[in-house]
Amino acid sequence: MKGKMKWVILGIIVIIIAVAVVLAVNEMQFAYEIEEIKEINYVTLEQDNKYGVIDKTGKIVVEPTYNGIQIPNPSKPVFICIGEYDKEAKEYDTKAFNDKGEQLFSEYDKIETISVETNIETTPYEKSTLIYRKNGKYGLITLEGKQITEPIYEEINSINYKEGTFAVKFEGKFGAINLKGKEIIKPEYETITSDNYYNEKTKNKTTGFIVSKKTENGYRYGYINYRGKVILKTEYTELERITEIANEKDLYFIAFREGQAGLLKKTKVILNYEYEDIQYSSLNDVFVIQRNGKQGVVSKKGETIVNAEYDTITFGGMYIAARKGNNTYLFDLLGASIESKEIVSKTATTNPNYFITVDQNDIYNVIDSEGKIVIDNNYSYIEYLSGDYFIVAKDGKNGVIDITGKSVVDLAYTSIFRLNDTEIIQAEKIESKTIDLYSSNMHKIASQENASIITGKDYILLASDKEFAYYDFSGNKLDAKDVFPNNQLFAKKINDKWGFVDKNGNVVIQNEYEMVTDFNEYGFAGIKQDGKWGVIEQNEKKMIQEPVYELEWTQPSFIGKYYQIRNWHGGARYSADVSEEDV
Repeated sequence: MKGKMKWVILGIIVIIIAVAVVLAVNEMQFAYEIEEIKEINYVTLEQDNKYGVIDKTGKIVVEPTYNGIQIPNPSKPVFICIGEYDKEAKEYDTKAFNDKGEQLFSEYDKIETISVETNIETTPYEKSTLIYRKNGKYGLITLEGKQITEPIYEEINSINYKEGTFAVKFEGKFGAINLKGKEIIKPEYETITSDNYYNEKTKNKTTGFIVSKKTENGYRYGYINYRGKVILKTEYTELERITEIANEKDLYFIAFREGQAGLLKKTKVILNYEYEDIQYSSLNDVFVIQRNGKQGVVSKKGETIVNAEYDTITFGGMYIAARKGNNTYLFDLLGASIESKEIVSKTATTNPNYFITVDQNDIYNVIDSEGKIVIDNNYSYIEYLSGDYFIVAKDGKNGVIDITGKSVVDLAYTSIFRLNDTEIIQAEKIESKTIDLYSSNMHKIASQENASIITGKDYILLASDKEFAYYDFSGNKLDAKDVFPNNQLFAKKINDKWGFVDKNGNVVIQNEYEMVTDFNEYGFAGIKQDGKWGVIEQNEKKMIQEPVYELEWTQPSFIGKYYQIRNWHGGARYSADVSEEDV
């Protein structure tokens, strides 16, 4: 008996291991890594309305003679150069070159970058993959030229917000493959789009797909997860994943059948298809439903919170405002009626002791956890900041007060807000074009007129046309040596003129300029004289471009003699056109 039990247990263990192996292998088939760009080695050069490429030393590697340049991965020497338009072929002449001027992939009829919308990086192309065409069909190759797929597809398109995955057309229908060439979805659909799901941990890896098929009654939509498993068949007239519910296991959908909306949790019907509309309120984690022109509120489980009998439903923080005719009724998020003729909105803050309320006259107050008013001064706006501090607005001006109502930052600013991912408070006065910075305990740490903020990896730069300074994310002032530890020289203002000193403070480049920048990661710094900018190179400690550029930026960036033009879709481009406006 004991022997039999031993073999049974052993068999179970073997089965468990086998299942685990199968699952691991299956997961590996769908796993892929999106390449990260760790350094910028090549950028686009614009000159006289033509385009080329320079490297990080400022050397021209592709002459600016093309109508367009696409750099799929700025760390690698692969450049797609767009020439003249071929009227007969109805397409632009496109060739790929490396940094030695050698043509790449000439064995193919055409090479294309793959444009993609992504919320991960600003690079607008797939960073490791290109499309090639051969004998009228398309396939994928890596930037190194390795073939990923045979040329068997009629079309290959990116799937927006699903980087590393492509919609491929085969025999008139679309499927999906990843950048390894692994088929995720069989080619049997009319359209494939992403569900737009994203979170910081998995990025777009677990983003699923909305697919459609064409029927006699029009298009019908379904859902396939990122592993290629069909979750919902193509039987809905409209389909939307509720991406704010950030849980891959709890997939929620608003689905329409013949014009009527229902709510699904995966395949389970939470609300039947009997509504004109369903909208998710992410702040309160509930749904607003509409039936027969009347609105109500339900929970994620489909339980009624407020009956669908009101003309409109709006949210005042933790309150539900249900309007019927000329009357407004208030409910909490559990559906309990609130008998209040004054407060119409109550919003929780990240501090459990404080709540922000709004009355019928749009006046903001702060109450504590027991409902006692602790701030009451007829403010037109209150926003919780941190600790015991609140941003307040009155008569068009903004300031900061503490929980006692005492002003700690004067009510004198056009706007006040926390700088993203920092403890620094930025306060602006538009009239004087002044930026003031405050620490988390509301001590003023900096003030500059005509200033702008530049955020680095672990610092911020406050810069005007006369001075600049660095701060860490807590508001502590930094020395340039802390920000750029690999630099040899550092900007220094001496007697109202700027020059450069070494790590020991010795003057190396004389203080004779109106303004300068620190040396950037490429080894170049800007120098300003008589209102115009030029360039100094760090290693040789010499000027490589006389001040000839009239640029509006307080801290322009240079590679060689070329200055960066910042707001251009597709990444930074650089120019040496003296007459070009800094756009």
